[in-house]
Amino acid sequence: MAPKYDAIIIGAGYGGIVCGALLSKWGVKVLVLDKNNRPGGKQMPFTKNGFKGEWWPTFGIPLERGPFVEAFAELGIESNLKLMPGSAALMYRRPSGKWVTAVDSPKSEIADPTENMFNAWQLNAEERQTSLQILAELALMSPQELDPLDDVPIKDWVDSHTNVPPALRGFFAVHANLMATNLYELVAASEMARIMQIFAGTTKSYPKGGYGRLIMDLVNFIKAHGGDVQLRSRVERILVEGGRAAGVTCNGKVFKAPIIVSNAGVQPTVLKLLGEEYFDKFYVNYVKEIVPSLGFTCQRYVMSKPVLEHGVYIATSEDSYIDAARLDDMHAGKFPDVISVYGTVPAHFDPEMAPPGKQMLLIGTWCSPDPAAREIRALQKKVDEQFEEMLPDAARFVETREGYVGPAHVAAMSRDQVLPGLGGEAVGLAVTVGYCGKNKPKARSPLPGLFFVGHDAGGSALVGTHQAVSSGMRVAHLVRNYYFERKLVERL
Repeated sequence: MAPKYDAIIIGAGYGGIVCGALLSKWGVKVLVLDKNNRPGGKQMPFTKNGFKGEWWPTFGIPLERGPFVEAFAELGIESNLKLMPGSAALMYRRPSGKWVTAVDSPKSEIADPTENMFNAWQLNAEERQTSLQILAELALMSPQELDPLDDVPIKDWVDSHTNVPPALRGFFAVHANLMATNLYELVAASEMARIMQIFAGTTKSYPKGGYGRLIMDLVNFIKAHGGDVQLRSRVERILVEGGRAAGVTCNGKVFKAPIIVSNAGVQPTVLKLLGEEYFDKFYVNYVKEIVPSLGFTCQRYVMSKPVLEHGVYIATSEDSYIDAARLDDMHAGKFPDVISVYGTVPAHFDPEMAPPGKQMLLIGTWCSPDPAAREIRALQKKVDEQFEEMLPDAARFVETREGYVGPAHVAAMSRDQVLPGLGGEAVGLAVTVGYCGKNKPKARSPLPGLFFVGHDAGGSALVGTHQAVSSGMRVAHLVRNYYFERKLVERL
């Protein structure tokens, strides 16, 4: 007889695994199914020739607060986090062409973290005062002040101010791409503000053993509390009986449960795993039109010596942002002089992430979410060239360049492509005006018994993986309530 489950979770990304761990703790018998041979979704661990890390550069778990700290505390396994702080090199190319570096370090004695940034921008006293006032205005907004800004693009909010220094305008434009993972014209001012408020004043860190180790801790927690996690298990269909979610088909088998939680993405779940016939046309059209995040393309540099001093490298200029026009230009093979680059060195935080005497740098840039995007290889070449310009002394020690991955790999590893031009989103859907904050897609679907978890629904205004963990916690509470409501109904 097939085992009986209370809930089936489709996808072992952070949203699904955190949700499953909490439900398991509360006595809900869960089954997690994932199509890959390792759990983790977009943060699936990578290992090769003694190097460990992620497929994409990932960093930034605050030591003091945030979804990771909250989730592990709620599970009672806070000690498993083992967070390792480190330094970040914030590189900025001035209009003159000169690269300058500000170091963000937990050991820094600089009282005002904006001082380095303003120095890099070469602001005069008046520009510094204006910039500080604008940044403070956004960072100190109350929740009541932020709610209306869910419908206001950060570009419009910046443009509503006078005498904005070009470097500060570039900062907001670039960080719309970096922090909210979308185009400058589309990111909500509220989203930028909430992200700034959450991460300001915290010590950012990287987990010992990498993000894959955290995933395995959560997988083991599920198993220790009566749940099951099955890999190489691609869900083909979600079953519906009597107008309710009732189970799934997977590898030719049927698994039954009255609750289905999908971490496969809202669009793939509705349009592929179920089908339009189970929803009214208004909801189907809404799902099709949810705006995706940008994509990200990444490569790995193996360094013959540990010459990189910092754990994170972020390189920008006031003109390195992506807006709608530039995304079109990139598709046509035209790139700005400087592109925004993001990289991490896992062994900087945990020496066991690399063989003795070596380093691996994961580095890349933002791009279209289209798995078939034509500009990916050209962008990767641009990253190679810019790295040599930024860090010529370190570039001499690049032993191999490999692992060129992009939106096509995201679609293969996590989100199946179900709509033209989409599927390779770096983080997911719903990061723009009209789809974030109070407008975030609902985690509880119109089909009874079906819930969404992950970046697309249920989370709070946070960057990437953090939002997935936030969703995992929120949706777990939502599902638990539904589970006990159904138990009560069955008894009546």
